[in-house]
Amino acid sequence: MKTIKNIGLGLLLAAPLGVLAQSNFTIQGNVRGVSPKVEKVYISYASGGHNIIDSAAVSGNKYVFQGTINQPTRIDLRAGYDAKGNVKPSMSRDMVTLFADPAAIEVKSVDSFANASISGSKSNVEFDKLRTAAKPFESKASALLKKAAAEEKAGNQSALENTQQQIDELQTRLKNEVYADYIRKNPNSPIAFFALQQFSGALIDQPDETQQLFNALPQSLRQSPDGRRMETLIQFAKLTPVGSQAPEFTESDPDGKSIGLSDFKGKYVLVSFWASWCGPCRAQNPTLIKLYNQYKEQGLEILGVSLDKPGEKSEWTDAIKEDNLSWPQVSDLRFWNSKVGKMYGVVVLPQNVLIDRSGKIVAKNLTMEALSRKLKTLL
Repeated sequence: MKTIKNIGLGLLLAAPLGVLAQSNFTIQGNVRGVSPKVEKVYISYASGGHNIIDSAAVSGNKYVFQGTINQPTRIDLRAGYDAKGNVKPSMSRDMVTLFADPAAIEVKSVDSFANASISGSKSNVEFDKLRTAAKPFESKASALLKKAAAEEKAGNQSALENTQQQIDELQTRLKNEVYADYIRKNPNSPIAFFALQQFSGALIDQPDETQQLFNALPQSLRQSPDGRRMETLIQFAKLTPVGSQAPEFTESDPDGKSIGLSDFKGKYVLVSFWASWCGPCRAQNPTLIKLYNQYKEQGLEILGVSLDKPGEKSEWTDAIKEDNLSWPQVSDLRFWNSKVGKMYGVVVLPQNVLIDRSGKIVAKNLTMEALSRKLKTLL
């Protein structure tokens, strides 16, 4: 089954790399009148280089959380219900997302847990502005996603590809018209960095544009641990921009034979970065197999580059066999210190780079749907 891409205010906030001065925050929640009845509330956020997950029991329709943060921080609250009630999870009903300052914050839910008023955090006022600006795009995306699901169920591949392209275009508009625009108009906002992360995405597919927006932020934020991390990710993304010549490399296959990128000159090559331990990587392998079988006679080759861990060669080779991967595979089994991974700026998995017959990079980090459309155009 194809994975249909969603868009919106996704959680792209990375945990800070360093520890700044920590300040206390308090969340006092009220769920009086909420249905289904809430018995427990779960909290998750990043602080001091750690991902914090905790819970609080509801007593007298109230719950309390206390913690420390070093900057305005996104916090997710999730309702927990009586297991005997067999309440089915619902993101639109069960989740509250807010931006917290080091302050006393009140969260008052009305008829459902998610329908909540939030007070006490100036950062959350700005967050609400950003969400309001994004809402029209998310509404359109929701309708397109339903349309795409129906087309997928009906097996209407042509219509599905057209709808997915509309979703991609909507995502681009969201990034430019909401997140980039917010940063340009509000560079000193406490959530400007969050807006930048939404614009850039985890893989920073537009490094030059991201750099320009990053440079608009105040120096104190650029030099913070999060700012330095973003700067590093931008530089990684600039290592192999679309339109540049793909860096040559040679690495060993499972039998110790050296395989070089130049061995496939004259073909379209998809360099696929993955690992046996990466669930999303392996979930997309069936689609990769289908595309490989469809286009290999027209000149497509896939070169798998694994970021498996030292001492885990058997896990790598077992995954190749289990997933029925027939294209060439290489690895130095150095995990995130992979020579080829560093050369290509790999920071998360899966990632991919599509190289044309002349060795030039023509696309990066394509979803399986986008890869299918790209190959259809090229081959």
